[in-house]
Amino acid sequence: MRLAIGDIHGKPFWKHFLGEDFSEFYILGDYFDSYGLSFKQEYANFQQIRDAARQDSRLKLCLGNHDYHYLKGIPTGERYSRFNYQHCAAIQEILEAAMELFSIVYLTSDHYLLSHAGVSRTFMQKAQAKGFKTPESLNAAFRQGRRLFAFDGYDMYGNDVSQGPLWIRPEALEQDALPGYTHIVGHTPQAAITESLAEDGVTRCVFIDTGNNKSVYWF
Repeated sequence: MRLAIGDIHGKPFWKHFLGEDFSEFYILGDYFDSYGLSFKQEYANFQQIRDAARQDSRLKLCLGNHDYHYLKGIPTGERYSRFNYQHCAAIQEILEAAMELFSIVYLTSDHYLLSHAGVSRTFMQKAQAKGFKTPESLNAAFRQGRRLFAFDGYDMYGNDVSQGPLWIRPEALEQDALPGYTHIVGHTPQAAITESLAEDGVTRCVFIDTGNNKSVYWF
């Protein structure tokens, strides 16, 4: 069995599941920009995640929008809520030094597609126009140039089908989810883990960011 946990934001609850019997453990991003925790707590928590992932290849780390806005080469003005101006240099340094651990998406052999927020058909068409033909190739796209994943939509909240896998919101994803996959995503807090069908009536979307991260999704 595999499991996935939603946005971290400095919270340590992911550690409670390390002793479980799993084949893979997906952490869906947003390691910083917490609600109420100190920078020291966030930083130490990410150090523990980084070290655990380096020691155990079963841990798979996604990149989130609250990680992306600290990285090098990001467009001017790409700063979201709770951006830590005081400690942004330290956050950038530790994220960049761990970049080998991150992926934009993970795709399993049984067609689960895991990312921070989801992959829409509209965004995938934009990526394909740049030569990136498959969801997995989005990882190569990120390594070649990070700007493809910047905020890019008509809705200031990100609820737009043109948004990429770091930003698209549930309503837009349900309208336009890339077909053929079960999308497992975080990004938008839910009262509980929620499963739904996209508008095609076939493609599944699973929203697992429960805010406190005391629950995980087994699949």
